[in-house]
Amino acid sequence: METQAFIDALSQALGQQVEKDENGVHAFVLDGVPVLLHSRTSESAFLLHMEIGYPSAMGGGVHARLLGANFLLSETMGASISLDERTGMAFLEHVVFLPGLDAAGFVNRVEGFVALADVWTRRLQEWNAEIEAVVNGRLDDLQRSLEGQAAGDVPGEASSAMLRV
Repeated sequence: METQAFIDALSQALGQQVEKDENGVHAFVLDGVPVLLHSRTSESAFLLHMEIGYPSAMGGGVHARLLGANFLLSETMGASISLDERTGMAFLEHVVFLPGLDAAGFVNRVEGFVALADVWTRRLQEWNAEIEAVVNGRLDDLQRSLEGQAAGDVPGEASSAMLRV
């Protein structure tokens, strides 16, 4: 089946035109988030590519979790998580091979990928909130400690607060 037939079926299922840019990348927007389909004609496949958010810059905990999820693609259902080092944005990517697929099967794969990207977007948001809460708690503790010393506490009598990020 010709790749345009897959794109046409996807456009029909979405109720919107899947557009092709000057670089040959097909795209559509879902809930304000672009979904890109990079044609890999030599492999008879599409690389699906969708942003999942910005990992927190507070500590490396989120980055480590994302890398851990990528290990053997164990938590990503065969997709992979990547990071654009220029922008800091994290992406979910998955290759869909076309041989043996009909148009309905292709649409199902794209819909499954979008659903998985939604799961990872929420998971990344939760991890960011968790890391930021820990860091903010430590900063609050440090601030209280510093305010206590400024209020006349004798240095050395209060426990020493350290900030670890």
